Amino acid sequence: MKQDENEKEFIGPLIEPTVVVNADQPVQLSSTTFIQRFEGILYTLLAAFLFTISIFITKQLNVDLLNALIPRYLFQTGLLIIYIKLIKHYSLYKQSTKQEIFVLIIYTSFSTTGFFAFFFAYRYLPLPDVTTIRYTQVIWIAIITSILYREKPTIPIILAVLLTIVGVTLVAQPKFLFKKTSNITINQISSNYHNQQWIGLLIALYSSISLSITTITNKYLLTKYKAKHSSLVFHFSFGSLLITFIYLFYKYYFINDKIQSLKTEFLNWRYFCASSICLLHIIASIFVQKGVKREHPSIFTIVQSSDILFAILLQNIFSTVKSNLLSLLGSILVLISILIISGYKLIREKKKTVET
Repeated sequence: MKQDENEKEFIGPLIEPTVVVNADQPVQLSSTTFIQRFEGILYTLLAAFLFTISIFITKQLNVDLLNALIPRYLFQTGLLIIYIKLIKHYSLYKQSTKQEIFVLIIYTSFSTTGFFAFFFAYRYLPLPDVTTIRYTQVIWIAIITSILYREKPTIPIILAVLLTIVGVTLVAQPKFLFKKTSNITINQISSNYHNQQWIGLLIALYSSISLSITTITNKYLLTKYKAKHSSLVFHFSFGSLLITFIYLFYKYYFINDKIQSLKTEFLNWRYFCASSICLLHIIASIFVQKGVKREHPSIFTIVQSSDILFAILLQNIFSTVKSNLLSLLGSILVLISILIISGYKLIREKKKTVET
């Protein structure tokens, strides 16, 4: 009897649900079934679009993106406290081991500074360029995990790394390699443009590496320590709010007329519109979680990189600053590297499931 029960437990999850079909009637594909199959992809696409368009509109309104994000972090932190304490009734700071606290500190530090760096880099680089460099985090994740688990580099990973290096080089277009070109097509370029470009590039690269470490530590906390996802989001949101306030203090502390400067930047219709639009980030983060739950991680990564495509379209349709062919080619190469890494992981996982 025990053997039969064990066989049922093992075989049960592998049996697909059967559907009773009337043999006299033709089989019809349900539209709801089709929508449910691609529900995760749709959620991920919507999240990418909302995130990208809100950032783009804020820049077009000439509003400091970090200022516009303050209401988002305030509102999100408050909602999470209500959800965690009043609805779910669990502690934000449960008794944890020193190792778990250490990993949580790493996660919070790199997630907050990583996104802060991404938003800050947008001051120096066009949106398609900073988004492209940010998504090199997929390659960084592959490299870091290979080092941690002492895995030998495979051909797909090596190829993806090479494509990423070439892609980022085409996006950055350093002066010593591209003397007669620029990654944007404008009539006049200021003398300090290339310096600002390198500053933006370095900040964006830090953002990419930080977000890759964030992804690894996030997975580690969720799998090993069974951490609550809402708790992790709260730490990120509160940490981001804290670092934004520190930035504001540093920005306005040395100004003589602080009150007038604050009124000029915050008390106007442009700031109201930008901060309201940035609240869409909360909806985007909800859609991201829905997409993660419904789709394979590799497919989710590929679809989420549509941020790059949305950024290119918005920048080149609605902005006076246009990307040139080399910059577009660099973005495409980074997208291809993401497809290679994600596709390789998907195929490898499917082979493992077939073998087991």
